[in-house]
Amino acid sequence: MVTVEARRLAGIEAAIQKVVRDSCTSAELRMQLLEAIAAVLGGFDLDSYQRLFDITPVEYPKRLREEARRIVRGLHDTGIHPALCLSVLARETLDSNSQRTNGAYHTDFRLAMYLAKKLCASLAPGIKVIDPACGAGILLVAISMQACRSDRIRTSDWIRNSVYAADISPTALRGTLLALSSLTDDLSALQEMRAKWYVQNSLLASNEVWNTMSNEGFDVVVANPPWERIKLTRHEYVKAKLTDRHYGSSYTADSLEGFESARTQKALLAHELVSRYPSLSRGETDLYIAFTELILRLTREGGHGTFLVPGGLIRSKNTEFIRRQLIESSQNLHFTLITNAARHFAIDTRFKFLVVNFIKAKKEEPKTQSIELIHASANDNEITQSAPVQLTVQSLRDLRPNLTLPEVRRESDWYLYQRMQDRKSTLAANTVPWKTKYCREVDMTHARSHFRRSAMKGYVPVIEGRMVQPHRLGCKVFVSGEGRSAIWRNLPPGHSSIKPQFWVRIDALSPTSQERISRTRVGFCDITGQTNERSMMASIVPAGFACGNKVPTIEFLNDQTGDLRLLWLAIVNSLPFDWLIRRVVTTTVNYFVLNSIRLPDIDVSSETAQHLIQATRALLHLDNAGVASFDRFWRIAKLRALLDVIVADAYGCDEDDLWIILDDFPLLDRGQPTSSDQYKSTVTTDLLINTWRRFRTDSGDDEFRRLQEAKSIGAIPYMSSEFALCAREFTGMSE
Repeated sequence: MVTVEARRLAGIEAAIQKVVRDSCTSAELRMQLLEAIAAVLGGFDLDSYQRLFDITPVEYPKRLREEARRIVRGLHDTGIHPALCLSVLARETLDSNSQRTNGAYHTDFRLAMYLAKKLCASLAPGIKVIDPACGAGILLVAISMQACRSDRIRTSDWIRNSVYAADISPTALRGTLLALSSLTDDLSALQEMRAKWYVQNSLLASNEVWNTMSNEGFDVVVANPPWERIKLTRHEYVKAKLTDRHYGSSYTADSLEGFESARTQKALLAHELVSRYPSLSRGETDLYIAFTELILRLTREGGHGTFLVPGGLIRSKNTEFIRRQLIESSQNLHFTLITNAARHFAIDTRFKFLVVNFIKAKKEEPKTQSIELIHASANDNEITQSAPVQLTVQSLRDLRPNLTLPEVRRESDWYLYQRMQDRKSTLAANTVPWKTKYCREVDMTHARSHFRRSAMKGYVPVIEGRMVQPHRLGCKVFVSGEGRSAIWRNLPPGHSSIKPQFWVRIDALSPTSQERISRTRVGFCDITGQTNERSMMASIVPAGFACGNKVPTIEFLNDQTGDLRLLWLAIVNSLPFDWLIRRVVTTTVNYFVLNSIRLPDIDVSSETAQHLIQATRALLHLDNAGVASFDRFWRIAKLRALLDVIVADAYGCDEDDLWIILDDFPLLDRGQPTSSDQYKSTVTTDLLINTWRRFRTDSGDDEFRRLQEAKSIGAIPYMSSEFALCAREFTGMSE
């Protein structure tokens, strides 16, 4: 994926490559060319700069200056400030594997300016600002620009007294220096600034180092720390050597050569970090968690911190300790959520990350009573944010004791979330009726040697996540291939069938799993996303099948009749529950997430529960009837709409709440035909609202007419876009 800044700087990059292409010292020549560009912009003498910082010329300075002047003219045409451009161009080049391994995702220029603006009120003369993982210094450049504007005298004083940096790479610090030098002609100020910097792994630096830099802490701490997890998997190790490898593919002995040694080195580093940072002892060794703890330590009382981290900081079980520490240490605390849709980083556009902004509380001052949650988006030039939502800390503690933050966009969302989750029960409580037992039955990696590609005596089929849809098991059948390159065929509702990729030997399973697969239970697909068409997908798993680790299963220990599992399926496959889980899920529906969502209080013997149970039982029957027809698809849709309405009512929702919920599912009906006056199908929304009005007020004529029109052109409510085409093919309605 090409980022916005890479696209805008492509012409400049081509001009630089033209100068350095044939040089035997291309990397060094590139840096010296960038330093020559900085000299042109800053107005200082390049020869003096090179002598001052002990740089041996690899090219005649006169030629470099000539090339630099030509490139500077192009920099002004990019629409990005030249100093920010230099920081981008000075970055060490990382391929996708190195980027993933090192967790290094360079800060986009728009994010740098956004963070700098967040710090605006704190950027007074004489303060001390540090980036402990500065890379090529784009955050320090943006802050310096924000603090000094075009005032060259102030810039000189600022650089001399206020700018501190550290990074594990000396090349990165050199890039930071040249980018900042483009803002001034004061070489003595640059020299004094550089003397305060350290080449170091900041997470392993001693207190003595930080005290030498500033014994009272820093007034401003800014960072985009590495996002690496200090854990080496076989897939990551082999992927670094074989870039075309697909996840789930088999391993060879040659591809794993050296793996154990590399994993041991990672383990030693992880052990050292855990001993220094208590926040890492609660789960995986994520570097950004340790850096968050370090940033808190480095920020003086009353000081200001802002940094970029993955969205897991506000919603992961592993981050609970540091999340509490951050909340309890802050006087003001803001979280800004941003997706990668505007291509800040060369990763999945659905990825979410955070800008964390806090003022560290003084001992005698009260801690934060509310947290601001902000959503932001970007165009090619800048980031804009929505109005903040105020989440009171006490309400958060009541609703989510682990202090994970629900991702609500508006005050109305937060109000709805509170009402739906107030005084409800959770699976985690293990109370009547939800006395549960979870299990991951088959580890798809560790049990691989016990897999077969065809049915054999003593083996059972393995259920994978892609085979599960709401109220459906066997929605896809395996065709051929392996891992993520495997080919699967979609089946429409009514024709679900279990044709797996693997069978596993029964006696290779744990005793618990062997016993468990002899009973009916429920399973759910744990791979998901907040922006998927649907986030929660669960179904009945009959006896005689083993579920892979991407389909955790649940048994209800008080369920003597099987009604409890049907009631649970009705609730969790509903749009209201899906809306709730989308507030807190990232990419995985794990036990931590599932146990944190409160379920409506519905007695299993009540009339409401019986309606839900009967409708769920009917859905399961329709999906396994071996018949796929347009009328049956609509029968399924009407049952699902009824389930949604009953669950919404049990959660205390009204019609306005339903519209808020539906607004969070823009991909619904993406695969359905539209009438001439529609830009997209609304057949599911229309059916749900019509069902609600008939359920509550016995009205709904307008929606009914629109539903008739949708039905006449072949639209099917509640039909996943992934299965819309195969549904049409089975019913003879394909174009």
